[in-house]
Amino acid sequence: MLKTLAPAWHLVLAVAVVVLAWSLAARSAADGGQPEEPAASPSGAGGRAPVRELGDGVASPAGGVRLPAGLLQLPPSVDAALVVDLSRNRMYVYKNHRPIPRLAADLYVSIGKNGSHKEREGDEKTPVGVYFVTDFIPGSRLPELYGAGAFPVDYPNLWDRRLGRTGSGIWIHGMPESMITRPPRSSRGCLTLANDDFRAIARSVEPGRTPVVISDRIEWLSPEAIAVQRNGVLRAQEAWRQAWESLDTERYLSFYATDFRSGNMDIIAWIRHKRRVNAAKSYIRVEVSDLGLYRYPGEDDLVLLDFLQTYRSSNYDTTSRKRQLWRLRQGRWRIVQEGRG
Repeated sequence: MLKTLAPAWHLVLAVAVVVLAWSLAARSAADGGQPEEPAASPSGAGGRAPVRELGDGVASPAGGVRLPAGLLQLPPSVDAALVVDLSRNRMYVYKNHRPIPRLAADLYVSIGKNGSHKEREGDEKTPVGVYFVTDFIPGSRLPELYGAGAFPVDYPNLWDRRLGRTGSGIWIHGMPESMITRPPRSSRGCLTLANDDFRAIARSVEPGRTPVVISDRIEWLSPEAIAVQRNGVLRAQEAWRQAWESLDTERYLSFYATDFRSGNMDIIAWIRHKRRVNAAKSYIRVEVSDLGLYRYPGEDDLVLLDFLQTYRSSNYDTTSRKRQLWRLRQGRWRIVQEGRG
């Protein structure tokens, strides 16, 4: 009988050791000696168990019908968005159901050893912002550390580079198959999932399209509040588009903030460039489609617009992905950053 029971007791002891190790790591990693919130714990340590399969019916973590403030609108081409709450060590997977995205999974995720707000190479922090998955690397091509595979994201993005942030190699990845879980803060800045959870989200992630909204702490809003914010930005962008088509260059330029940047151009260079280009046109037609809107975490009244722009004019035609950052100042939305998607 004792020989039969021994393996089970070994398993119980192993699980207990993992839970104890996680608990000690959580306390030592918390800023200022404050304990992590209970919801930040992995399965078996006081938090919600990871959801292994993506499917409908997962309750909103905020209770009732609430959405992350970062998801103002998902474009039709996107199947799902990943929303991360660093303070709670959670990744929420939202499927692109219209008109309201639907929570499909609630997963435990570990983050950088030194917390959030990555600023420089080697600080071992996880960035805060809106990012996009750029690639998929299968586990067979990676060291054991990365488990089932990895999804690199585009850190540093346009906004990060503007603010002088450095570093690279921020991935969403699995963990060694021998591990049950990892402490809340245990990576060099990446987001780390259990391998089963990684495999589950992989079915909904598309490199080049899937957005990843990473926040210190998610603000949860009603669909009505989301709609108010979304509609304000949409009206501003439509007015910008109409001004561009009208060839009223000064009205078009009024939508750009004084601290605007695009590549190497500041607002002065941009004004000169656009006046010269538009003066050579007899007509301009601009179509905006497949539009995504994301309120930018960690910033005041900043929204990222990601869209397909079809531009036709008397002497030049092009279709390209564009990203704009709009900021609300003194009651008016203006563009502070613009670049290719």
